[in-house]
Amino acid sequence: MENGERVELSRGLSLTHLMMMGMGMMIGAGVFVATGIAIGFAGPGGILVAFALNGLIAFFSAMSFAELASALPTAGGAYTYIDEAFKGLIGFISGWMNWFALTVAGSLYAITFATYTVFLLEGTSWFTNLNLEHELVIKLLALAIALVFVAINYIGVSETGSIENLITLGQMGTLAFIGLFSIYYIFVHPEKLAHFNDFVPNGWDKVLMAMGFTYVGFEGYEVIAHAGEEAVNPKETVPKAILYSVVAVTATYILFAFAAIVGAEPGNVPLTEWFAELGPVGMGEAIKDLMPYGGLLITLAAIFSSTSALNATIYSSTRVLFAISRDGRLPSFFSRIHPVRRVPHYALFASSLIILSVALIFPIEDVAASADIVFLLIFLLVNAAVIRIRNERGDELDYGFQMPYFPYIPLLAILFQAVLSLWVFNVSPTAWAITLTWVAIGLIVYKSYRGARVERFKSEREKVFEEEVEAGARYRIVVAVSNERTAPVLVRYAERIAKQVNGELFVISVVTVPEQTPLEEARQFADGARKVLRVARESVSGDVRVEGIIYYSHSVYRGIMSAVRDKRADLLILGWEGRSRWSKYVLGSNLDRIVRDAPCNVIVIKPGETERKEKVERILFPTRGGRNASKAAELVGLLAESYGANVTVLTVSEAKMNLDAVLQRIPNARLEVRGGNVIEGILRECQKHDLLIMGATREPLFRRLIFGEVPEKVASKCRKTVLLVKINRGIRARINRLVGRRE
Repeated sequence: MENGERVELSRGLSLTHLMMMGMGMMIGAGVFVATGIAIGFAGPGGILVAFALNGLIAFFSAMSFAELASALPTAGGAYTYIDEAFKGLIGFISGWMNWFALTVAGSLYAITFATYTVFLLEGTSWFTNLNLEHELVIKLLALAIALVFVAINYIGVSETGSIENLITLGQMGTLAFIGLFSIYYIFVHPEKLAHFNDFVPNGWDKVLMAMGFTYVGFEGYEVIAHAGEEAVNPKETVPKAILYSVVAVTATYILFAFAAIVGAEPGNVPLTEWFAELGPVGMGEAIKDLMPYGGLLITLAAIFSSTSALNATIYSSTRVLFAISRDGRLPSFFSRIHPVRRVPHYALFASSLIILSVALIFPIEDVAASADIVFLLIFLLVNAAVIRIRNERGDELDYGFQMPYFPYIPLLAILFQAVLSLWVFNVSPTAWAITLTWVAIGLIVYKSYRGARVERFKSEREKVFEEEVEAGARYRIVVAVSNERTAPVLVRYAERIAKQVNGELFVISVVTVPEQTPLEEARQFADGARKVLRVARESVSGDVRVEGIIYYSHSVYRGIMSAVRDKRADLLILGWEGRSRWSKYVLGSNLDRIVRDAPCNVIVIKPGETERKEKVERILFPTRGGRNASKAAELVGLLAESYGANVTVLTVSEAKMNLDAVLQRIPNARLEVRGGNVIEGILRECQKHDLLIMGATREPLFRRLIFGEVPEKVASKCRKTVLLVKINRGIRARINRLVGRRE
C-alpha cells in the first residue's frame, strides 16, 4: 500500500499461458535420456505402464498442488507450502532439498544437451575424423552450456514469454507428431507390434524401477503455482492448468515411448538389450529408425528442451536459495543483490557450483536418479503438507478447489512416492548416497546456524516480561489469554497447578494479520496484547517462573500451536466464554481445532460464579472411569491439594463402574453414585459445589464434539466455574484425526 493505493501484480496469465508454463517445465530433458535407459531394464510394456502409473501418481500430487494453490494463490512452490505446514526443521530441509533438486536437474539438462549434440555431430564426417573421446566431449559441452546460461542469468537477460511459449509448443508438437506418426506407421508395418511380445521381460519390479527413474519427467507443473499472483481468476485457472498439464504430458509421453518401441530396429538383438546398450541415446536411435529425419528432429527437440529447462532451473534454484537465506535460515549474503546487475549473485554462484560439479563428476544415470529421488521426496512432503493444512486451517482458508476422497488421495501419493524413491536404489545406489549426504549436510547447517533462526523468530514473537529461575527440566504450562477480564482467572488456575508440580508458566497472547500482510506489520497492533499480558502478570503471586510472550501470526490457531511447540508444553490452558447458540462450533472455530490438535494435555476454563468466592472448598468431578479419566483425576488431585478442598467423584449411571484408578489419584475423595438423567444429575450436584472439573469422553457419533456431548452441555449450563480437561493421546489421536475419526 503506497499513498493509499494498493500495489498488485498485473493479472494477465490465462489458462493457456499457465498450461504452457507447466508443460514447458515438465517436458524437459529428462524424458529424452531416461526413457531409453528405462526401456533397457523395464522392457517395452514396462515403460508404457510406468508412464501411465507415474501420470496417475503425478495427478494425485497435482491435486495437492492445485488445492494449495487455490487456497494460497499468492504463495508458490513446494518449499513455501511445506514450510507453511511444518516450519522448523522440516521446512528448512524441504527448501534445502528443493534447491538441490533444481541444481541436479540443471546438471541433467546440461548433460542431455551435450549428449544429443554429440549424437547429432556423430553423423558428420569431420567430427568422426577428430577421433575424440565421446565422454570427454560430453562433459566439456555440458560445462560450456552450463556456463553460458550462468552468464545469461548473471547478466540479467530477461526471459521472453512469447519465445518460451513457442519453445513449449515446439516440444509438445514435436513429441506429439512423432507419437501420431508411430500410429500411422503401425498400420503400415503391423509386424512391429511384435516388439511388445516380450511385454515385461525382466519382471514387474523393474517397472517400479522405471517409474522411479523417469519420475523427473513428471515434475515441473508446480511452477504454475508460482504464477498465482499473475493469473486471471487464480482460484479457478491455476488448479485447472495444473491438472490439465499433467494429463496432456502423460498422454504425450506414452505416445512418445510407443513411437520409440515400434520404430526401433534392433536386428537380432532383443529389444530390451538394444536399448540397454545404447543408454541415453536409445530414444534418438529409435526415432531415427522410425521416420525420415527422425534423428535430426528428436535431437533438435532434446537440445531446445534441455537449454530451455537449464535456463529455468538455474533461475529457479538461485531464487530458492535466495528465499531460504532471506527467511533467515542460511547466511544473509546468499540473499544479497548485486548493486549493478540486480541479481542474487552469491546465490547464483552457489547454485552454479553444484550444477557444474555434479555434471562433471557423475554419470548421467546417477544424475537423473538423484533428481528423481529428491523430487519424489519433495512431492511426498507436499502431499503431507496438504493434509496438515486442510486439517489445521481448512475453516479459515477460501478454497477454489478441494480434491475428492481426502485424505486418501494424498496418502496414496505419499505411499507410492516413498516406494518409488526407495526403488531407485536398484537403479543407482550412488544417487541415494548423494541424496543422503546432502540431507546430512543440511542437518548440520540447520543445527549449527542458529543466529539466523533467532533473527527470523524476532518477527514472529515478542517477549514482554520474563522471570529467571534455576535451570532444569520443569513442567511447562502455556496459558493463552486474549482479554483483560478472563486473563487473571486463567493464570490463577495455571499458577496453582504449577506450584504443585514445580512448573513454569508461559502466558501468551496472539496478534493476527491477514495472509497477505507480512508478520512484521503485526507489531503496530500489539498494544492490546501487551496490556492483557501485564494484567495477567499482576495476578501472579510470584512463586513460579513466568514469561509473557506475544506471538505474531496469520491466525490465532497457528499462533497458539506455535507457542505449544516452541515451549514444549505439557499443559495448555485456554478460556471459554460459553457457546453461542448460533455457532456451528462448540468452543469456537479456533478453540475447537486447538483442543483437538494440541500435542499436550488441555484445560478449557469457563469462568463462573466461583470467581466471586474467596476460596474453593468443594470440587465436583463427574466421571464414568477409563484411562483418560484416571489421568484427568491427577489434575483434579493437584487443584484439590492446592485449595485444600474436598472432592466428590460422581458417576451417574445404572451400571456399576470401576473407579478405583480414579479414586487412587485423588486422596480422600468421596464417591457418589446416582441414577437418572446424566446431565440433570450433574447440574444438580453442581449447585452444592464450588468448582466443576470434567474430562473428555469418547462418543463416535458426535464427530464435531471436542469433549463429548455430556461435558459440553453441562459446561454450557453450569453457573459455576467449569474446567474441561482433555488428555493428550499421542500418535493414536493424530492417526484418528487424519482419517476423520473421533478421538
